[in-house]
Amino acid sequence: MNLDHGPSSPESLQSAQPRLVYKGLTVPYIAAWSSEDSPITGDPDLRLREHVVTGARHVAYADERPEDRAYGVLWGRMPNSPGIGQPRFASLHTARQREVMARGGCQVCGGAGEVWMVPATVWADYLDVRGEGAPYDTSDPPICRACIPLAARQCPNLRQHSFVFLSVRKWSVSGVRGYVGDPHTFDFGPVRDIALHGAVGYDAARLRLTLAKGLLVTLRGIAVHTDPDRVRSLGRRRGWEPTPSSRQAAIPTQRAGW
Repeated sequence: MNLDHGPSSPESLQSAQPRLVYKGLTVPYIAAWSSEDSPITGDPDLRLREHVVTGARHVAYADERPEDRAYGVLWGRMPNSPGIGQPRFASLHTARQREVMARGGCQVCGGAGEVWMVPATVWADYLDVRGEGAPYDTSDPPICRACIPLAARQCPNLRQHSFVFLSVRKWSVSGVRGYVGDPHTFDFGPVRDIALHGAVGYDAARLRLTLAKGLLVTLRGIAVHTDPDRVRSLGRRRGWEPTPSSRQAAIPTQRAGW
């Protein structure tokens, strides 16, 4: 494993981290490593608790700490040891993805994000399902301009299917991706996308039973470009509190993966 500081624009230098390199491949800041492997839903400290007054059931940790909850939801625990072991290019580190997405940081270097980069096939699927002009939901953080060539060269999905850049009027945190526990058996179902309070599709009972693994954002007022220089910024950031929408949010597309 090597460290590569790489070229960076002035904007991307904000909070940028030295790039970790494994066998000649740059490992994205948000990617998980084998030393961080963790059976999130199999954590022995997970509990199903019941509110003493309302009787509402919710997931919790036996030794729960304040940092275990964010955006009103419980988050899966993962060790934090980037650079140790082997990279899991197609898997996200829960805490690093949430941290980068929440501030609109670059998913590759961890610096300031500057543009939303989307695989062309993913964008085409979105247009087929939602149609032009609809909000776009994603779990992929943005990228800085300095990391665009690296992502285009190294990510198989981007390299094979091309990509587009999104100019966005505004964006906001709107949901989480995670597992919903059964309120009776405490069995966790498959990964789902769950709306946060205030967003379309919000369900308080379901959110209380959710163990999150990733943060989702919604982009609105989108224009599509093939030249990143035509995108001036990420768009106006709304507070993390989701805002109601007149249109039902589509299930976010799966992460492109590296």
